[in-house]
Amino acid sequence: MPALPWRRRDAATSAVMWLLLAQLVMFTGIAAVFPVAPLYVRAHGGNAVAAALFIAGPLVANTVVQVPAGWLVDRIGRRPLLIGARVGYAVLAFALFADVGPLWFLALLRTGQGVCGGAYIPALLAAITDLTPPERRSERFSQLQAAELVGLLIGPLFGGAIAVWRDSGIFLVAGSAVMLGLLPMSRVPETHGRRQRAAADTPPGWWRVRGILVAAAGLCALGMVFSMYDVVWPQYLAARGINTVLIGLSISLFALPMLALATPGGRLADRSNRRVILGLAFSGAAACCITYPGLHTFAIILAVGIAEACCIVLVEPTLYASIGDAAPVSARGRAMGIGGFLQFGGSAAGAAVLGSLYGLREGIPFWAGGGAMIAAGMLCAAILPARRPRARPSATQDAEAAGLVVGALQDGDDAGRAHVDRPLLAGKLDELVDAAGDVHRGDGVLDAELDGDVAAVGEA
Repeated sequence: MPALPWRRRDAATSAVMWLLLAQLVMFTGIAAVFPVAPLYVRAHGGNAVAAALFIAGPLVANTVVQVPAGWLVDRIGRRPLLIGARVGYAVLAFALFADVGPLWFLALLRTGQGVCGGAYIPALLAAITDLTPPERRSERFSQLQAAELVGLLIGPLFGGAIAVWRDSGIFLVAGSAVMLGLLPMSRVPETHGRRQRAAADTPPGWWRVRGILVAAAGLCALGMVFSMYDVVWPQYLAARGINTVLIGLSISLFALPMLALATPGGRLADRSNRRVILGLAFSGAAACCITYPGLHTFAIILAVGIAEACCIVLVEPTLYASIGDAAPVSARGRAMGIGGFLQFGGSAAGAAVLGSLYGLREGIPFWAGGGAMIAAGMLCAAILPARRPRARPSATQDAEAAGLVVGALQDGDDAGRAHVDRPLLAGKLDELVDAAGDVHRGDGVLDAELDGDVAAVGEA
């Protein structure tokens, strides 16, 4: 009996690891498309405008669908969108590989992939939040960020190599990687503890809290700056006589400290005052961004870039952890959809607006991006909740783990726990009734989770 809570936590950790592995495999294939997509359009007779639309279409679709997809995640659960959205993406990828039809039709297929991607993201973020106790959420989101960075480093190599054979081959790689990633994804149980939760269970105005709105504003600024770099960075270095090999090296070196610091940085964010962490991280990254226009030596530019990466690695995971802590369990999908909507919306603005300002004067996009991060840092330092909602550790662990166990009891997903007796699980969950007396009202999101999990045990 005493070992059961540990089994719950082990099962939740295992499920998160399967999610991260799936994301690494899938994103590697998806990233293979990025460097070759403009060449694919050109091979079909498209001009620069057509290439821009082909690339922008999925981004816009991804942004627009995030909030409604988050609502759907809260209504029907995480797994249907985790699996269904990726299957849809893979089918469209194979259709693009078939390379049949005019360019406008292929662009519509590519936009459809953006819809699938936008539907997947809130489900992924909500599932990670469900599976992770509050004191480790920044760490988990840091590991998710690291998995995507690895994919971003490896994927373009596959894309470039396969394009030598056939430019549409990038979509074969993307579709195959996504289908392969569904294998570990299938090991993840449904984490939405009670599918029958109605919208009435969600408190009115649940989203009008600092932990969600301020964090979403920070994600908007972050997305804006990152997409600005996508457009401006190669031009900035080329203007200083840097060749393409060194430009690629600079991007890889920017990613390396983010990979190395992902887990320790996430742990630091989990154990520290979020206002201080984000205020310092945004300020440090902004100082680096504003400095770039005055730099002309490649070694110094690399050093500043590495310093910026050490700052920025803490930002996105901490912001998403704040959203996960602030959102009621019945609205986690929608909360993550709000964060994703503003992050991808900021990315679109950064690429379109700040990127185009580079032609007016080199320093403008860097100064504007730095200003956006300073504003975000000041906002977070002033009014973001400094700490996650607190509860007594034993009740917290039981309530967080119960969502996974109840999902297994309801849906038949044992998550590899055939050795655990189902009646024993239900009996252990009954003890949450006693734990409920140890959690004070006002402790935050755990109230809703505990109430739902206890009720679910009664129904089981």
